[in-house]
Amino acid sequence: MLIPSRTPAQDTAPSLAAAKNRKAGSGLLPIPQQLKLTDHLFTIGKNWTIVANRSSVTEKGMTSLQQGLKEAGLALKVVQTKRPAEKPGKNRQADSHATGGSPTIRLVIQEGSVAIGPSVDTNRAALARQAYRLSLKPQQITITANASQGLYYGIQTFLQLFREQAAKRQLPEGEITDWPTVETRMIYWDDAHHLEKMSALKRIIRQASTYKINAFALKLEGHFNYKSAPAIVEPYALSPQEYQELTDFAKAHYVDLVPFLDAPAHVSFILKHPEYRKLRLINDINYQFSVTNPGTFALLDAMFSELINNSKGSKYILLSNDEAYYTGKAPSEKPMADSLGGNGRLLAWFIKKLADRLHEQGRTVLFWGEFPLRKEDITALPSHLVNGVYNKAVAAAYKDHGIRQFVYTATQGAEPIFPNYYPLHTKTTIMADGSDRSSGRVADMTKEISTAFADNLSSFMGVVIAGWADAGLHPETFWLGYATGTAAGWNNKSLSAADVSARFMTSFYGPSQKDMDSVYRVLSVQAEFHTASWDWIESPWRSPIKGNSDSLFVQPEKDQTLPLLPVPHSGTLAIDTRAYPVNAERIATARAFLPRNTYALQLIRDNKSRAVTQLYNLEVLESVAAICGQNLRMLVSLNQVTDRLKEASSAAAANPAQAVRQLDAAMDMVRQLKKQRDSTLALVTEIWSKEWHPVVEKANGRTFLQQVDDIKDHQPVRTTDLSYLIYRELHYPLEQWWNDVMKVRNEFAQRHQLPLVNKPLDWQRYK
Repeated sequence: MLIPSRTPAQDTAPSLAAAKNRKAGSGLLPIPQQLKLTDHLFTIGKNWTIVANRSSVTEKGMTSLQQGLKEAGLALKVVQTKRPAEKPGKNRQADSHATGGSPTIRLVIQEGSVAIGPSVDTNRAALARQAYRLSLKPQQITITANASQGLYYGIQTFLQLFREQAAKRQLPEGEITDWPTVETRMIYWDDAHHLEKMSALKRIIRQASTYKINAFALKLEGHFNYKSAPAIVEPYALSPQEYQELTDFAKAHYVDLVPFLDAPAHVSFILKHPEYRKLRLINDINYQFSVTNPGTFALLDAMFSELINNSKGSKYILLSNDEAYYTGKAPSEKPMADSLGGNGRLLAWFIKKLADRLHEQGRTVLFWGEFPLRKEDITALPSHLVNGVYNKAVAAAYKDHGIRQFVYTATQGAEPIFPNYYPLHTKTTIMADGSDRSSGRVADMTKEISTAFADNLSSFMGVVIAGWADAGLHPETFWLGYATGTAAGWNNKSLSAADVSARFMTSFYGPSQKDMDSVYRVLSVQAEFHTASWDWIESPWRSPIKGNSDSLFVQPEKDQTLPLLPVPHSGTLAIDTRAYPVNAERIATARAFLPRNTYALQLIRDNKSRAVTQLYNLEVLESVAAICGQNLRMLVSLNQVTDRLKEASSAAAANPAQAVRQLDAAMDMVRQLKKQRDSTLALVTEIWSKEWHPVVEKANGRTFLQQVDDIKDHQPVRTTDLSYLIYRELHYPLEQWWNDVMKVRNEFAQRHQLPLVNKPLDWQRYK
């Protein structure tokens, strides 16, 4: 656990070197397929004019260009022409006449004007609609595309390129020709345990579109106002009208809003309610539906239909059938599973029944082709499905059956606080799925996608990058993975994790960003240490877990705590001199990390003063640094409290007054710990609630039913507010320690005719 000491300068060295050697186009993400930029720069100023054909260039594309230029400090007027596309020479003459001879940014949509090169996806017509060419010359910039979507993407590339040199308002001469290697680049946004406000969701979708992300799977669980399932609707939930509004907004930015529902597993948000208990596969487990119960299909059909009816214009829908561990295992399902040919065949029957219904309503259905489905069960699935999970062992069988394929990977899985972008441990760790976790999330994702494409065993049409907020972290921390993972779906040639990460820092935070890569490094390792620095015990606070992927059982869930602070012996004030709550290895790491935490906070604040568009993201990173810093301070303080107790013990016989002062100092340090913990949670709540609806028990005439999942342990479900972030601290028994020490202190003080104290700690109160 002990980490070799590194200075802040060592942490920032890669970022400084990258900034010094940055070339034109080094901030482009995704990386264009064909990039020919020279070292010759030309200036673009207020005398330039935007020229567009009003009949073909969409308002959203025009608005995106104008808004992006304005954010970079350049507002340009627009001249709209009515004429159709003509030959280049005639166009230049017409543009010169329309603009009075000023230099122009010309937007052109002409079918067949941009030819695409090699691709993984065989649906080349869909790829051609997203293709564009960007020509950069001193008197004319031309963005040409076959369709409006391609023009929008060309504009995003132009804006990324312009922002690199925005301070000088310069651009390199050259040309970019670009197209995606697969049709769909999807991200999964997890709002199961919180809900962003509408303005925030729109900001998120717009931001995704600038990275050429064109599908947005939104997991809402009870955060949609279902008329067919009113019992599950949570205090703050999107109305059907808001859902359609969000769909329309996404569509205007060439993003498909993808409705998402789990079934038959991961449905404790439904099955915890008494109204739906009869649909459980196993009576005392709220994790999974019975697929043979007609009521299950009726409920899901109604819920899915509501999502479809209020997301008109969307293409996809996600039937999330992952981790359906117990299908066919209960007495109610076993006969049918046996008659069909096994548990996997029963799950295939259920998927087909529901997917066919969704397909009838005009949607392309994504599902997870995984356990308990077997290779021999694939033929029981409808060929209109799209498999969201790539598995080399069965990829060819899905292709032979006509089922197309996405590559699934994740920017975060189970890590709390912050994704594991830069692992704490340098030792290679091979995970169950074969990935090398020591390399970090970005390297893992790009490798998984590139390897799958290279296998050439499937009919690929997309990638999906997931970020699971079940561990309670903020999805704003996922953007590095979202942008770099989907970039691999646009262009996976010669991808380097270091290169795409550096490109993200420049494109996301701006060319004036200061060492943001160092911030991510510090937060990654300190978030991992946040978990590793406490002990795991059988939880006395949470109800037991009732099973896993292998079997059903009842066993205590795990929780975290630390060894107890020592309590002085009554009379002598003696304590065990070895009794430190934090061991030597952890305390050394905590002390080494504290200055780095301070440095990361300073970097974040410096970047906040430089940022134009990512202030909220930086505030979220600031809150993560505060959480990590509070943990480090607590670890150090607990051992310092122990030192004060030792000093009280040493002084007890010769200097009782000094001994009491040391006891009081120890108790004051614990009181200060509480203040720091509470102020950290208050800071996090203040920041996160800027874009989140309140996480509350009651609102809008609805009550949240708090009941944990019987199979999965999701930290946010432990509490009805953000106090799950300090769950282990609240359960660390400092209240009892405080009362015991105060009793010993007062008894000792009374014997030596010293003042008594009566100060409550109230450790579990945090508001």
